[in-house]
Amino acid sequence: MTMRLAAAALLLLWGCATPSATTQRATAPRTRPVFLEDDWEGALREAKEGRRPIFVEAWAPWCQSCRSLRATVLTSPALGEWADRFVWLTMNTDAESSLPFLQRYPVDTWPTLWVLEPEHGAVITRSLGAVSVPQLLGLLAQAERTFQQGHGGTEVLARADGLALQGRHAEAAQGYQQALAGLAAEDARRAGTVVSWLKSLSASGSAEECMRVAGRELPGLARADDRTRLLYVGMGCALDADTEETRAMRERFAEEALRDLDAPEEALSPLQRSSLFELSCEAYEMAGDTEGLRGMTERWWTFLEAQARHARDAEERAALDSHRVMAAALRNKPDEALPLLERSARELPGDYNPPARLATLYAMAGRHEEALASSERALALAPRIARGTVLAGHARILLAQGARARAERLLTEALGELDATPGMSREHLQRRALEHALARVRASSPAPQ
Repeated sequence: MTMRLAAAALLLLWGCATPSATTQRATAPRTRPVFLEDDWEGALREAKEGRRPIFVEAWAPWCQSCRSLRATVLTSPALGEWADRFVWLTMNTDAESSLPFLQRYPVDTWPTLWVLEPEHGAVITRSLGAVSVPQLLGLLAQAERTFQQGHGGTEVLARADGLALQGRHAEAAQGYQQALAGLAAEDARRAGTVVSWLKSLSASGSAEECMRVAGRELPGLARADDRTRLLYVGMGCALDADTEETRAMRERFAEEALRDLDAPEEALSPLQRSSLFELSCEAYEMAGDTEGLRGMTERWWTFLEAQARHARDAEERAALDSHRVMAAALRNKPDEALPLLERSARELPGDYNPPARLATLYAMAGRHEEALASSERALALAPRIARGTVLAGHARILLAQGARARAERLLTEALGELDATPGMSREHLQRRALEHALARVRASSPAPQ
């Protein structure tokens, strides 16, 4: 899921830590899944040998939702009973080795979760965005039943997923609508299917219909974690226009978000609860309610500080660092977030994300030399194919220092490198981040005389 606040242009880039590149395999009975890392062919071989479906987590190093999912959901002991019933695979979409996988399974929402059948890799289930532990358990149970029984009754959903993978989103939206009509209210796939429908509506240019569908489907979802998924996507669609209808729907979504913020602790993952704060802040910001925005951002910051205190380890603590940067920007108090981000940089010394986030905070505070030094540390740590988002932030700092020509040269050279990478799609997010940053740099240039 992407950040949509006013600070998003500055904060596009920061999310998850980069894991070890070592492929991991289970060597003893497992209490939780052990993932193969960026080894699609190895996972397929293992799945065929054991006749087990493949669970795939497609993530990216900059993705906030991915990091939280990895720190708080995929590590849950509740997954232990499923450990030997699936082959578990994680694919870093910013790794060059993942490009063949992405050619077959394009990703435009992070994280994307898949369950694939072992013989040919056909899609059994696709889920867009982060999920809670109960949502993931429901997804696994439903996918296993589908795998064991054959697709029976899910052909329409599989066809819609196929159309979405081909970029035929208008047709996919119709398919998801049809598939939803055949799913029972208690079906674990229902909320995810609505999210896929909303995403395809948005991708096909039907943002207002996306917003309306979210509004219609919300009352049918009893669980706060399911409603949060719809609220986040629906609000994104409602922000794409400014009409009387969209303003009314934004107000309604904000009210729903405020109600779900009071849900019991176990009902939402920390990321989902933090996303409700983000959504509420967006609504106050769009409505021009300065007082409401101030109060909500203070509540959000209090929540984020508490999550940092109660985190079990550095990975879990850093999982909400991007939200801390966003909240600090909205509060106009970047210095208050610096100690937490500096701690992440110390505790995760091989991860490029903490110094990249620190660069963002330093830039907000007008400390451009420190911002540049921190950004350079991030660039030294970032893998080549993942440097696009980091370079986009680096260019913004250079632009603030008046080094426009240097910023343009760095971005142009980076685009050339990506274009020379075999299998690199022109729609890859890293490439689009560079293109967007380059357009901003060029737009800042004085008009020719």
